[in-house]
Amino acid sequence: MTAAAFRHLYVHIPFCRHKCGYCDFNAYAGMDRLMPEYVAALEQELSNAVRHHAFDPLETLYLGGGTPSLLPAGLMADLLAFIRSTFEIRSDAEVTLEANPGSTDAERLAAWLEGGVNRLSLGVQGFDGRALAVLERRTDAAQAEKAFALARAAGVTNINIDLIYAVPFQSRQSWLETLQRGIALGPDHISTYCLTFEEGTLLWRRRAEGRVPEVDPDLQWDQLDAACRELEAAGFERYEVSNWARHGRESRHNLAYWRCRPVFGAGAGAHSYWSDGITARRWWNVARPREFIAAMDKVAGSEDLDERKARAESIMLGLRTAEGMTAPLGFESELKRLAADGLIERVDGRVVPTRRGMDLHNQIALAVL
Repeated sequence: MTAAAFRHLYVHIPFCRHKCGYCDFNAYAGMDRLMPEYVAALEQELSNAVRHHAFDPLETLYLGGGTPSLLPAGLMADLLAFIRSTFEIRSDAEVTLEANPGSTDAERLAAWLEGGVNRLSLGVQGFDGRALAVLERRTDAAQAEKAFALARAAGVTNINIDLIYAVPFQSRQSWLETLQRGIALGPDHISTYCLTFEEGTLLWRRRAEGRVPEVDPDLQWDQLDAACRELEAAGFERYEVSNWARHGRESRHNLAYWRCRPVFGAGAGAHSYWSDGITARRWWNVARPREFIAAMDKVAGSEDLDERKARAESIMLGLRTAEGMTAPLGFESELKRLAADGLIERVDGRVVPTRRGMDLHNQIALAVL
């Protein structure tokens, strides 16, 4: 492999005030006392990273979780200052922090902005009280609207909000109202995720026990169609399966994943990906915060991808986006079948997903992987 430098950095903050019933992310409630030790371990990992890997000036930095906004303002300020002193960061870099409305306040916002954060991703998830209760969200519509207004007043000019549809007991009308309230806030980016019941989560167990119902597939499609109509009418462009942006406000960090760019992941359970454009390698960290803090070597496992598997993943990820990709070699029969099924088309020498292909992207994934 030839050298390929990292230009994208992901930092995982695994702490949550409460783990929601649908969540299967590497997140933990009730561990706030570990925060100082965890940040120290993160800094150790990042120091080691610059000694052992090649980094170009960072184009994106993403602090995800968990709930990064739970870190006390001073501790987050220290972490951001450490990252700035350890890595060269481009002056036009996108620096995103995920935040929960309940832990977004003026003091924290000031620390984030001082530390270079210029994009906020607010985990709103919804405005309908019943849907939020099913999801076991501990924040409500009023808190979401307050947090958004605080962020705008503090000077955050690039804000995403996350919304979830296909929630049990959520009607098409209540989802439509959620979309309209979200749009009315004036965000620059909206992510709309279809709820999935992940095995082992509290919501998965409740469905298995009959305490929450299955979601009618027709209703799910109606809600997705409502999102397409409402967001397009409001001036948002669907540039990826679940993501909508005003022109020029696409998530540059997430686009790096979908374009299979090298991304270094730091923190408990974080995944890194490196590729020279032919073959690729991924590795992942120890998941549990206490074990991550104690481990000298944070890496828990790795996988080498041969040329065909690396190319298959690049096709699967590239066809999540509206821009698609240049026609790949070696998958002609698969692409021909996908085109016959109306899932992809060729436009100006590129292979791009159709609207149907975006809606049914799992069929594209199954065809090429």
